Amino acid sequence: MSSSFTVRRLTEGPESAKFNEVIECFKEAFAEDKFARTLTGGKTDAYHHLNRSVVVSGFLSGEVYVVEEVTKGNVIASAVWFPPNRELYDDTEKGKAVKPLMASLSPELGEWWCNRFLPEYAAFSETEFGKGVKKEVWHLQWIGTRKPYRGRGFAAMLTDVIRNKKGDAKMCLEVENPGNLGFYQRCGFETLNEEAHYFEGCQEKSGFPMWALMSK
Repeated sequence: MSSSFTVRRLTEGPESAKFNEVIECFKEAFAEDKFARTLTGGKTDAYHHLNRSVVVSGFLSGEVYVVEEVTKGNVIASAVWFPPNRELYDDTEKGKAVKPLMASLSPELGEWWCNRFLPEYAAFSETEFGKGVKKEVWHLQWIGTRKPYRGRGFAAMLTDVIRNKKGDAKMCLEVENPGNLGFYQRCGFETLNEEAHYFEGCQEKSGFPMWALMSK
């Protein structure tokens, strides 16, 4: 990888310009993503709050990493990781991470989140990874690269940063885009079940598949 780019852990807090730049990076990365569209109903405001909620949760309970251009400092890729014993939307930070997101959703979509998606997602994790396993390992929750910079190894950098510090711990993640399976397999992950689990969305013709992957 060129020395023109560097990876580091985000230290700037939620009120900083850099923090907002990370959110904008994810928004650009997932602009055409079916998973994100299902979770937000295609609403611009909800889409912003979805990405912000994950970054806030990662900053408070996990670790957020960025790839930046050395000269300009622009964020071109980012990832949200949760170490063992921590997870997305921990109870201690639900007010800051979750409430703005839920307030941005329609009543119907909010009910789908609470009564269908979140319970089904939790059950999926228990079934695929094993009971309690996901919280015992490093979990990659969110990773994205700005469109002009894709295919240049930045996502691999954001995976290796944890691989190089995790010790004997494993890493896991979920994939909703089948086109990304090959990338993670090349990064040393294996698909636990070749047949995807399909999540039905709140709206007609919405939904997405999901695969579980674990580091070898």
